[in-house]
Amino acid sequence: MNQNPLKLYVGTWYRSPISHIPLLYPFWGVVRKSHKAYVYDAMEKYQFSKDDFTLVEDIADTDYVLVPHNYRKLMMADPNKFAAIAEDARVAGKPLLVDASGDIEWPVTVPNAVVLRLSQYRYAVAQNEITIPFLADDLLETYYGRQLQVRKKRNRPSVGFAGWAHFSFEQRIKTYIKELPITLASLIDRKRQAEHKGLYFRERALRALKGSVRIESHILERNSYSGHAVTMQGTFADTRREFVETLHDSDYALVVRGDANASVRFYEALSLGRIPLFVDTECVLPLEDNIPYREFCVFVNHTDIQCIGDILADFHAQIRTEKFEDMQRKARAAYDQFLRIDVFSKQLAEELREHIGKVSTSVHE
Repeated sequence: MNQNPLKLYVGTWYRSPISHIPLLYPFWGVVRKSHKAYVYDAMEKYQFSKDDFTLVEDIADTDYVLVPHNYRKLMMADPNKFAAIAEDARVAGKPLLVDASGDIEWPVTVPNAVVLRLSQYRYAVAQNEITIPFLADDLLETYYGRQLQVRKKRNRPSVGFAGWAHFSFEQRIKTYIKELPITLASLIDRKRQAEHKGLYFRERALRALKGSVRIESHILERNSYSGHAVTMQGTFADTRREFVETLHDSDYALVVRGDANASVRFYEALSLGRIPLFVDTECVLPLEDNIPYREFCVFVNHTDIQCIGDILADFHAQIRTEKFEDMQRKARAAYDQFLRIDVFSKQLAEELREHIGKVSTSVHE
């Protein structure tokens, strides 16, 4: 049964010069930035839906009071404004909706808040947090006319990766110093190793895969981040084409966290119907209670990364041809039916409805 759109209130004085959050793109438009051209193309194609969300002018009539800017950016620019918006919600007896997604995600301590996250650690998830997917381009639609090309099983599995693969000497030293507290903490609690920078895991995974005679590696290593105009080597068109073709022409797609404990590559691989070879750094995925990720992903714990080649080769050897092909179809279906932002929109609205009652008691305390 279709429900009315979830009602959001944004006071006229809430808005700041900093950019607004994706939930408001359908109402306020997409702010394009040339340094990430393909990202903003995807933002214009796939947005949250006005069928699922609407803006209201009366705070008394809303389901949520919405903070229109990313939490970290607003706290850095104008923390008093955030405090005033939170107070607005408290006085009105309404839950506060906060987008705190990003590479660096600060804790939100407002008691009546529901918080959107891209990146979480399984051992530190709060009950009032909702994991959302990256806004990723539908590569099958953009490059292949939505025609899924199911790969046939061969004896030796192929793994695709194209992207930033190495620290420079200077980056390695800086990262080592910056992450020394994580290194020390992981001596006591091993799972804290998951908090290291994603490039650290990426280097180790690529080294293990290239060193395995049981794996066919389709690896295009770059010395810098290729998703930003400042650090990109070559043109947007060429690097993007190489990235897409490398994934598309492989059985499995290596997925490792970035600076955030999440990866846009995961959703791009799913969009192509490719099976993620997922290095699990205590990740939390969207809609985990509803999407059976293990039916179409191969998970490798970050503590076992040195064995990633053998783990994949053993999995591939044991899986039946029909199952291998079905995993590709399920990967595409998960993205197409749940994780592309325009379809996830409905899922998010439903989750937010469920959270209203969970936070409402703290509003009145």
